[in-house]
Amino acid sequence: MEPRDAAAEAAERAEAAGRRTREIAEQLTRLAASGRPGITDVRLAREYAEKARERAQESLLRALAGHERAARSHDRTAEVHEQAAVRGIGDAAEHARRAQRHRRDACADREEATADRLRATASPAGRPQAPGAELPP
Repeated sequence: MEPRDAAAEAAERAEAAGRRTREIAEQLTRLAASGRPGITDVRLAREYAEKARERAQESLLRALAGHERAARSHDRTAEVHEQAAVRGIGDAAEHARRAQRHRRDACADREEATADRLRATASPAGRPQAPGAELPP
């Protein structure tokens, strides 16, 4: 699998996990506000939602770490190509093109890491609940 594909897939999985966590939290809020389910059902749903949120958070943190690692790797590879061009090893123009491509990829990975960081801090746990949705511990 190409590194770019792996990074894109990790970002998609993290996004999907976050989306599913938000859906579960919204369902829990609706259930709690409706008064229909028993308190045990709501507690179980809350526990499930919390576990899903934790898994989504872990996934985002892994994606963040992966994007940061990839950015550093692209930077190091760009430096190697730049040094090869300076030293006259191989085709200097090709080394310059490859270095430039790796710098762009490093920048893209840093942007993805920033997006991952923002997604990781935007937690549905901090969202206000519907009136009457508060549960006893």
